[in-house]
Amino acid sequence: MQQIGRFFDRLSIYIASLLALELNSQDQNALVARSKCYLLLGEPDKALQDAETALIADKNNIRAIYQKAESLYYLGQFEHSLMFFHRGLRLRPELNTFRLGVQKTQEAIENTIGAAQKLDPKLEKSNGKDTASSTNRSTSTKKSRKSKATKADLERRAARRLLGELCVDKEYLENLLKHPNLKLLSSESDTELISGLAKDAVTFLNTRQEFWRQQRPCTALSNKKIMEATTSMPKWF
Repeated sequence: MQQIGRFFDRLSIYIASLLALELNSQDQNALVARSKCYLLLGEPDKALQDAETALIADKNNIRAIYQKAESLYYLGQFEHSLMFFHRGLRLRPELNTFRLGVQKTQEAIENTIGAAQKLDPKLEKSNGKDTASSTNRSTSTKKSRKSKATKADLERRAARRLLGELCVDKEYLENLLKHPNLKLLSSESDTELISGLAKDAVTFLNTRQEFWRQQRPCTALSNKKIMEATTSMPKWF
């Protein structure tokens, strides 16, 4: 129920921002709020557009700068994203959010160009026979471990590693969709509404999981930093 509550909180923010933008299409606060919602919905293109519109009115809008940096990050434009995280850090060095953004973006860049994948010096010194023997032992060990784990277990571990705390939300929603009581609601429209919202949320989480999978090996650390950044934000941010 707590997860559903958070979902409807975000939905109410989105609706409020839409109403505000109907009155004033250049309302910076509403644009930033809608940008946040678009990111949560897995639509970074639209999130970026709203952030850029807000920055046209005020190029130093710190919340819009953060939203642009985040949107660019989710679009895979890491160098451009890094530039805006640095810009926000220069303007508001006391906000840990931008420092964490710089770190996770630098790691993503290193991962992309392969700088994070370095050979172990001990392996470089070993001869071909030792390396081959070690590789064979490692391979056989991995195979024996994999045989003990089912496909479902492996998928669950991968989701936990990639999504972090969001994995709990995903499992809850997946179980909700399978729950027999969902079909026993008072009306068919209620069932369709809840099922539709749950399916949309699971689709979004699967999209985010796939994104993080492509960013390995810095994924787990970046996820942790994202959670830290979210919890460290001031209430006005």
